[in-house]
Amino acid sequence: MIKFVKILRFNNGLKEELEDKIVKERNINLYLNDKLIERIVYSPSFEEKLVFGYLFLKGYINKKNDLKRIVFKEKGYYADCHTEVENISDNFLLLEKQFSINSSKLFVLMKELLSKSIVFKQTGGTHISGLSDGQKLISFFEDVSRQSTIFKLVGDAILTDKWPDANVLFTSGRISETAVQYAKRLGVMAIVSRSAPTDFAIETAKDADIMLIGFLRGSRYNIYSTNKNLKII
Repeated sequence: MIKFVKILRFNNGLKEELEDKIVKERNINLYLNDKLIERIVYSPSFEEKLVFGYLFLKGYINKKNDLKRIVFKEKGYYADCHTEVENISDNFLLLEKQFSINSSKLFVLMKELLSKSIVFKQTGGTHISGLSDGQKLISFFEDVSRQSTIFKLVGDAILTDKWPDANVLFTSGRISETAVQYAKRLGVMAIVSRSAPTDFAIETAKDADIMLIGFLRGSRYNIYSTNKNLKII
């Protein structure tokens, strides 16, 4: 995920030639049943989870058995499914449950997530997202693309059957409406970020009964929408 490039650095008028660490960015073409459906920006890693997460979140598949195989060819990744490209599902995973989380735990989990941003610490060029059961992080992924962190997370959660424990989505970046839709699809009850949500994200979260927590920094946070089955204690 990292490469070295030669740069010129200017500091107080002095010029210095040196090597710097830069995050890798790639594009992959994704074909479903031999039809090109998307070009995804991502950091080169965990391609199978990325592809599976994308297909699930976009509604092309509903469970891991819907996907026959994923094959890499010269032009990109080819996925063969039991469904047609046009048959897009808007169903979402849902487990009825009551859930509570200690507010101090939110800060602990966010701090832990950010501590795992190894590539960001070296390059300043990535986002990181993680899933939690409310007590611990159950998975996390770092990527140059915010959306691709979630694609990888969800692909991993479905493929390894972690999704029933995926109560909270933590993310380092802005909360978009798309992120809320993805959380709804997975059955996540809350999204927590150290940054801000958009107005459309808040509206969508209210309609979807998803708690949105933003600006989780220092000792404070903002709640923008609530979930009837989730309590902060």
